Amino acid sequence: MPGGGISVEVRDNVAIVYMDRGENRLNLKFMADLNSAFDKVLSYPDVQAMVTTGVGKFYSNGIQLTWLLPAALDVQLEFWHKFSELQMRILTFPIPTVAAINGHCVAGGGLLALCHDYRVMRTKQGWFYMSEIYIKGRFTSGMVTLFKRKLPSVDVERDVLLFGKRLSGEECARRAVVDAACEQEVLLDEAVRKARACVGTAGFDRPMQRTMKEDVYRDVVEAYARVTLTDYVQTIRRNSAKL
Repeated sequence: MPGGGISVEVRDNVAIVYMDRGENRLNLKFMADLNSAFDKVLSYPDVQAMVTTGVGKFYSNGIQLTWLLPAALDVQLEFWHKFSELQMRILTFPIPTVAAINGHCVAGGGLLALCHDYRVMRTKQGWFYMSEIYIKGRFTSGMVTLFKRKLPSVDVERDVLLFGKRLSGEECARRAVVDAACEQEVLLDEAVRKARACVGTAGFDRPMQRTMKEDVYRDVVEAYARVTLTDYVQTIRRNSAKL
């Protein structure tokens, strides 16, 4: 069970990664610790699927902008490189992945959730939304490619990306942003059930699962690889100076 920080629990053949750092804001330390948790998951040879979830009100409230925006250029570049790598690691993870969205899932947190194979979101509390329009943030061409693959329709793209609409768990399920919505009390059980249903009794060969995801999402992986992050970061720095 979670006890602060980022921890891993194994239920039978499903690993659960708990993110328990308040709003779970993304910074270099958070991402390094999350990658370490993923390494731990893969160190268990019998684990067949992975669930990620937050604790409390937040799945992730996105990037820690109060830390990132004043940081030096080299730190900002390092962050965006690591963030891109983290997204692609989740997208091509060698076992099935389920995001159990326990609360607010915002901007960068939403990107991480979309990189999972499945998403289950709690009802009654918590929003899924992209806040970039409000903070003069821009999406990279890689992110746009990911959105087009993972968001279900052009009307959802319009509402979420262009206008920053906040979607509840119920609306996310109705509009197929997530695969299911349920009350918080059964959220984790539902996510684990979905993971187990996906893998069946034998699970999948890990190298083959990674290769299959790389093939299926080749357009996304290549789009992320083509992004010139130096230009992107310079644009963000110019826009943030106007806030």
